[in-house]
Amino acid sequence: MKTEKLCIIIKPGFEKKEKEIVARLSKYGKITKRQVMLLNDAILADHYAEHVGKEFYENLCQYMKSGPVVVFQLEGGEGCVKQVRKETGATRNPEVGTIRHDFGIGDTTRNVIHASDSPEAGIIECNRMFRDAKKYGVKILSSEKERTC
Repeated sequence: MKTEKLCIIIKPGFEKKEKEIVARLSKYGKITKRQVMLLNDAILADHYAEHVGKEFYENLCQYMKSGPVVVFQLEGGEGCVKQVRKETGATRNPEVGTIRHDFGIGDTTRNVIHASDSPEAGIIECNRMFRDAKKYGVKILSSEKERTC
């Protein structure tokens, strides 16, 4: 069976919802890495490269630097990315019962959670947030490996 990886980020201000979010995502895979970190401009410029220059980009980066984020690498079977994305919900007008609807505050920038949008993006994002974080100068507050949901 093919394994897919996702990078999950619980955004600033929502870290108290970590247990509830992890419980909802646990049916799709296993958390193999976890870090609590403070993001900076360098890593955000790469992570949100497709948004550079858009009107919301600066606000998004300021928000993502406003406090600690919890970053997970979640590994699951084929289709895991699609299932997790459905569980997280749309950025705008998320459906009732999704993480963004149930925990969100109605702001598209401060929307609780990031989840990789494809298996390929998952690999790139996990490498950026785990393997390369120190190269970006990100401050890592805590780190864990091989945690079962």
